[in-house]
Amino acid sequence: MKRKGSEVWVGIFVVIGILILAGMTLKIEKFRIGKEKGYRVYAYFDSAGGLDRNAPVRVAGVHVGNVERVTLERGKAKVALRLPKDLILYKDAKGYLKTEGFLGERYVEVTPGTAGAPRVEPNGEIEQGAAPADIETFLSKMSDIGEDIKAVTKPLGEMVKSMDPKKMGEMIDNLNKFSGELTTIAKDSKETVRKAKEAFSSLEEIGEKVKKGEGTLGKLITDESVYQEAKKTVETAREAAESAKKTLDSLKTVSEKIERGEGSLGKLVQDDSLYLEAKEAIQSVKGFTEKLDKGEGTLGKLISDDTLVKEAEKTLKKIQKAAEGIEEQTPITVLGTIFGIFF
Repeated sequence: MKRKGSEVWVGIFVVIGILILAGMTLKIEKFRIGKEKGYRVYAYFDSAGGLDRNAPVRVAGVHVGNVERVTLERGKAKVALRLPKDLILYKDAKGYLKTEGFLGERYVEVTPGTAGAPRVEPNGEIEQGAAPADIETFLSKMSDIGEDIKAVTKPLGEMVKSMDPKKMGEMIDNLNKFSGELTTIAKDSKETVRKAKEAFSSLEEIGEKVKKGEGTLGKLITDESVYQEAKKTVETAREAAESAKKTLDSLKTVSEKIERGEGSLGKLVQDDSLYLEAKEAIQSVKGFTEKLDKGEGTLGKLISDDTLVKEAEKTLKKIQKAAEGIEEQTPITVLGTIFGIFF
């Protein structure tokens, strides 16, 4: 009895293990018993490398279905997608093959399309979106890039090997000096930027003062009376400019008349005979003054001869005495005349 009991228990544990194993298998393989839910659509891809059965199907990053199978048709990979009934796809829907991470699981990303367009019916087809990035192609391109880098760096390595160590040291010293100069330039630039900031701050302060009407410029901008005075000054300056223009026009007219020989001044400037007559008159006056200086002629002798001056003084004295005598005798003469009239 004990032996039969142990065998029963072993059988029970075996059955339980088989059931657990079957359940795990069904879960892993996503096998469904009974009628499958949702509907099926197909997508054609140029390459479905790495895409396996039961791979996720996502919309906007949300897991909504699975890949049922991957087959080859018309030279392309035909992928059957199982989607839920409440997910509506439109004719411009597209499917994309993507990878989680760099080397992660491959899945299908579906964009539903534009609402209002015709719907995709069950067992319908959707178009392929942008071609997926192929890892092998990417690695091949990286290999090509590596070869190009190697081809570029190889001559540099050979050049470095062929260079004299002393020259290399000089080159490093020059690089150090250059870096030091760059540091100095950076410091100078920093100082320049600081000064520029201070200048802008000063300009902002000036702008605030002007806005408040402080200072000459502020009053000029904000004070209406200053504006009116400035306006009057400008008008006065404009009138003065117009007057000066008229004066210049008049001077221009006068100068044109002079050039044409019109008027007294024009004739005096343009007529050579008047100039010659004036020159002769000046020469005559010059000759006359020279004769006076030399004492020639009556007026010259009168001016230069001292004896004539003395004689003139004597004559004037005599005339003065005679006048005094006449003045004393005048009353007597008058009385004699009156007496003669009456008697």
